[in-house]
Amino acid sequence: MRKVKSVVQVVPPKQRDAQSSRTFTQQKKENTVWIVGDSYIQRSKDRARETIGTNLGVCAHIKWFGRGGMCWNSLLHVFHQCLEGRTAPDVLLIHCGGNDLGHVKSVLLVKAMKKDLHYLHKNFPQMKIMFSIINQRCHWRYGPHGKMEKARKFVNSVMDTFVLACNGITVHHSDILFDKPGLFLRDKVHLTDKGHDIFLRDIAKGLNDISF
Repeated sequence: MRKVKSVVQVVPPKQRDAQSSRTFTQQKKENTVWIVGDSYIQRSKDRARETIGTNLGVCAHIKWFGRGGMCWNSLLHVFHQCLEGRTAPDVLLIHCGGNDLGHVKSVLLVKAMKKDLHYLHKNFPQMKIMFSIINQRCHWRYGPHGKMEKARKFVNSVMDTFVLACNGITVHHSDILFDKPGLFLRDKVHLTDKGHDIFLRDIAKGLNDISF
């Protein structure tokens, strides 16, 4: 009876390394980012779709959850709604609180913000929190510009320190200025396309600074 020789396919080292690399890439979990917030987030998603894409050029899967008129006391409710049927993201970026200024005392607003972010950090320790600061506006609904600007700076300053203590990151919008022409719509609150491009650039930079 004749013996049949088995044929062993020899894969060159370079080809074998390439195959291993592809397998690793396929198995590697894609990082997820949730961007949650008020109408700035809602409108920014639309602008991103028209320009750089909703993933903002970041090597991660980004989901947007914008709610027009959203105030801070809705944050945890919205987050848990987003969580239904999903696992918590690797990164949670929050842009909210601007609609509260003047309606809620700054000290109480900061207290609520700290409490909710502490809850998220404690219950989802693997999730990095990013806080997008409350940006300047030309008009504030609940008070004169000078008073609201002072409150805005106070809230941002306190939250900047607190977020860092939670191992989070703060996204600043230093180029969005209330007196800079062409950044705001006629309602003096929402951003123009030019304003949104700056806003999205700031967010993308913040995300790119994270070591996924």
